Amino acid sequence: MEANKPFKILSIDGGGIKGLYSASVIERLEEKSGKKAGECFDMICGTSTGGLIALGIAAGKPAKELTDLYFYKGNKIFPTFENRFFRWFHRSILQTFTQTFFFGKFSNKALKKVLEETFGELKLGELNNLLCIPSFNLTKGMPRMFKKPFGEFTMDENIPVVDAALATTAAPTYFPIHEYNNTYYVDGGLWANNPSMCGLLEAIKYFIDGENYTHVEILSVASISKSNGWASDVRKKRSFVGWQSKLIEVSMDGQAYFTDFFLDTAIQKIDEKSKYIRIKSPSLSEPQMKVLEMDRADKKALKTLKSLGEHEGYTKTLDPQVMNFFKTEKTFNI
Repeated sequence: MEANKPFKILSIDGGGIKGLYSASVIERLEEKSGKKAGECFDMICGTSTGGLIALGIAAGKPAKELTDLYFYKGNKIFPTFENRFFRWFHRSILQTFTQTFFFGKFSNKALKKVLEETFGELKLGELNNLLCIPSFNLTKGMPRMFKKPFGEFTMDENIPVVDAALATTAAPTYFPIHEYNNTYYVDGGLWANNPSMCGLLEAIKYFIDGENYTHVEILSVASISKSNGWASDVRKKRSFVGWQSKLIEVSMDGQAYFTDFFLDTAIQKIDEKSKYIRIKSPSLSEPQMKVLEMDRADKKALKTLKSLGEHEGYTKTLDPQVMNFFKTEKTFNI
């Protein structure tokens, strides 16, 4: 075996429509390298909207196709009025009411239709890369990882890609719980919004054995994140309505931050050859923070997300640590 043979992992955070940013970053890296991400990484990890991107990459799709999916169909998944007053009334009054008292903010019918148009009847067993797609199994009350079958692991072989995508994106109070094969699933962002650690543990458990692979190299792509800091005089007693979207966003951002901190601190302590490179969320201006939400998909928001992703992607094409991931093709062949 080669003295230096890395097991390469691409990890993509969750974040709703902000997946447009992540897909745009990857699109620029692909454009610079002349290779599709799926050709260069042994394993693709993705949570929630990052899971949708991961499944697309593992299906052999170029990132541009996924960017276009968000840009042109995002408003069907997250309906948002262009008019400022109608948008405010719809989001602040109607959606808050349905999210609090009824079935959540959105139906998943449009999302399911977009997924069916994108993946058809493709199964997990037919994909081109190893996978880690986190979800949460409500029936068992424990995390669930959807995987591409390998070795003796064949349990997920016939699961439709559409169902895996709906399971990982079913954010509580945003989309309905997803049922597949009499089991209920919700968004994997509840426990692994940054799925990099899932990929690391999977690699250590099954692939880093000193014979096939010597170490792990992880490229992690963040979603857009806003500062969730609150003023010191904030009202402390809050109902669900008082928390609104911050309730789930704080949890997801906190998990992603901790995973990033842990891996950045510990990965070379685990193995000095191993690498963890994080493409972080860009700094946002005040006007940008007002526009960008997990579920806002009007033209202004979509153009801002795409622009930020393209700029960050172009910047990272100048970073040799990032582009090294695209220099060599994957070595784990399904």
